[in-house]
Amino acid sequence: MSRDNQKQRTRTALLDAAAGLIREGRPMTVANVAEAAMVSTATAYRYFPNPQSLWSELAERSAEGVHIEELVGRTGDDPAERIDAVIRYVADLQFGDEAYWRALVRANLDRWFEQGGGSPEAPVRGESRIRMTRQALAPLEGKLPPEVHRRLTMALMLVYGAESLIVTRDACHLDPEEATEVMRWAAQALVKAAGAEGTPG
Repeated sequence: MSRDNQKQRTRTALLDAAAGLIREGRPMTVANVAEAAMVSTATAYRYFPNPQSLWSELAERSAEGVHIEELVGRTGDDPAERIDAVIRYVADLQFGDEAYWRALVRANLDRWFEQGGGSPEAPVRGESRIRMTRQALAPLEGKLPPEVHRRLTMALMLVYGAESLIVTRDACHLDPEEATEVMRWAAQALVKAAGAEGTPG
């Protein structure tokens, strides 16, 4: 058990060091991460054979604190309120650590190019956002036609998250508060439009 605990502590130290390098704008190589975590490079490579594996686990770890069932459960069964709660939570999280999330987007783009333009066998993004969106819209299952439900899910993916952070900040020149309000407004408009489209007559 103590050996397992030590392995977990080493993995956590490496991930913490990697996140620190990102926030400082320093190159995140396995060797740099090992040095920052004060472990040997050989040890670091045993846990993370390349920077891509580090990025992948960092992305997953970023979503671990999101207890989506608890988050949307407090809002009841109204899908509009549920997705609003998700967007407010994610926006607060990401605007609170903007440099980190921008770096994560940059790394995802780098990985896409390294894969030669993307590959279905090696996705560059995790699935935490789509899982949260689907959970928020769960009350609409069976109430909307399947194609409308799917389109709504995919459309909502466009209006929040790190990419939306970049668009609202850099292209729209909004401060975080207004950017969050725009994301929320767009989501509500999409939910309303999908409801109208899915209503017979």
